[in-house]
Amino acid sequence: MATFREKSRPKPLGLHRLFHWRLIFLTLFFFALLAAVVLRVFSVSIVEHRRFVLAAEQQHELFQVLPSRRGTVYAQDKSGALHPLAIQKTFFSVIAVPNEVEDPEGTAKVLGELLPRESAEIPQRLSKSDDPYEVLARKVDEATAERIRALNLAGLNLVEESRRIYPQGKLAASVLGFVTYDDGTEEGAYGIEQHYQATLAGERGFFEGEKDAGGYWVALGKRILNPPVHGTDVVLTLDANIQFKLEEELDLLREKWQPELATGIVLEPATGKILALAARPTYDPNAYSSEKDFSVFRIPIVDSQFELGSVFKPITMAAGINEGVITASTTYGDPGVRRFGTFSVSNFDGRSYGTQTMTQVLEKSLNTGAMFAMERVGQERFFEYIKSFGFGEPTGIDVPGELAGNISNLSLGRDVDYATASFGQGIAMTPLQIAMGMAAIANDGTLMRPYIVEKLIDDSGAEEIRRPQEVRRVISPESSETLTRMLVSAVRNGFENRAGVKGYFVAGKTGTAQIPLQGRRGYSDDVIHTFVGYAPAFQPRFLVLLELVKPRGNRFAANTLTPVFRNIAQFMLNYYEVPPDER
Repeated sequence: MATFREKSRPKPLGLHRLFHWRLIFLTLFFFALLAAVVLRVFSVSIVEHRRFVLAAEQQHELFQVLPSRRGTVYAQDKSGALHPLAIQKTFFSVIAVPNEVEDPEGTAKVLGELLPRESAEIPQRLSKSDDPYEVLARKVDEATAERIRALNLAGLNLVEESRRIYPQGKLAASVLGFVTYDDGTEEGAYGIEQHYQATLAGERGFFEGEKDAGGYWVALGKRILNPPVHGTDVVLTLDANIQFKLEEELDLLREKWQPELATGIVLEPATGKILALAARPTYDPNAYSSEKDFSVFRIPIVDSQFELGSVFKPITMAAGINEGVITASTTYGDPGVRRFGTFSVSNFDGRSYGTQTMTQVLEKSLNTGAMFAMERVGQERFFEYIKSFGFGEPTGIDVPGELAGNISNLSLGRDVDYATASFGQGIAMTPLQIAMGMAAIANDGTLMRPYIVEKLIDDSGAEEIRRPQEVRRVISPESSETLTRMLVSAVRNGFENRAGVKGYFVAGKTGTAQIPLQGRRGYSDDVIHTFVGYAPAFQPRFLVLLELVKPRGNRFAANTLTPVFRNIAQFMLNYYEVPPDER
């Protein structure tokens, strides 16, 4: 019997192909997944390693900056009493080190009464015995802080937070400058705040702690407390009462004559000490950010330079008298006008006054007389005297931005330049330079370095006293006395007679200078008025310089500034209780 075997059927072709492609897909997916894992491992271990390290460090460490207190800036008065001009408005943060608090419950109760807003949270924060640094309260006023400090509670510290305040508002603003804040950092801008930034700012301290891997503070971990070094106090030479008087008079000058700029300075000729310094327009350093004209932040007494005109004539006369080529009574024939090539140089009014003495040259402010004295000295020696008096170099005063003046045209040796320089035109100087030059005449011929900081007082109370510095002798005491007598005569008999104070010898000189045209030779119709005077003339206690740039309504400084000088001089003589020279 025959047996039949069933043939096996082949698998369908479509099913086989489907299985094949699935296998390929799974293989590719496996390798893609493997590549992703490898890439992630690389990213974590290499690319993101630093980020994770930093994050871990931040989880394990605390760094707290402890700010320093900025030093106070003071003015004085004649008795030596201090008057704050720039202070820190102080607030406090109350900081606890919980594991050093001996009586957490009692401490929480006492603090809760003094700090009612934070009372509910204080017990919880004091219970964190593993935490070396807990802020219990911020912006605590000084009175409350003092009560907390008086309790002398273990584990509590007070950290100061402060803001710069100017309690006198605009008083001495151009001297002071102000403080800006950038990301919590105080930075002085302009004036004393800028010049003494490092001294005033002090050094910040810091606090650093450490946590374990679980985020808990390590009891024996790193804990560093570097206390801040508070800023040094700066005591200015400014006298608060004299400063107020000067600014009061400048306000009146600005109101009456509407100049673009009004400046003034009061100083001691014998020491170079600045007693008052001011400018108008001015600003309130408490609200400096509201100012649109940044020029009000400057100190124009030192960082502006002008051709100041006839106030320079005493310098020319000093050179001639000290050289022995003229005396107070030396005469010359005034021609009214002189020619130098194509240039004509005349007296302010173009008039000829005939035979005149050197004293009369100052009384009548004759340009031709100044030229006569300069020519007697000679150009080379005259140039040396100009430099010796300090023109063409900074005075070295301790404020920012001082200019040197400009006497460079004299190096060309042209006769006309020396002729105009003899009466203060064609050479530029700062108001402070001419004030110090006149102060040298007042000070027996010795030029002093001006200064505006009297002393520095550090946080421990130690004082650094600034002393007067002699620069050099420029003329003899005998020449100084002769010049002073001539300047007294100018006040009594000249255009400066409205500057006199009854019963006192007052020395002084006016200046009315044309302002040069911009970008070309010649002068505009605008003028600068200046007056410099000192009293008592033969034992001077003070020197005053006043300046108006482009005043309106009067052309001559003898009319605008001499009455103001008299007001300030009368105040100063009364303030210092100076007995009269004459009765």
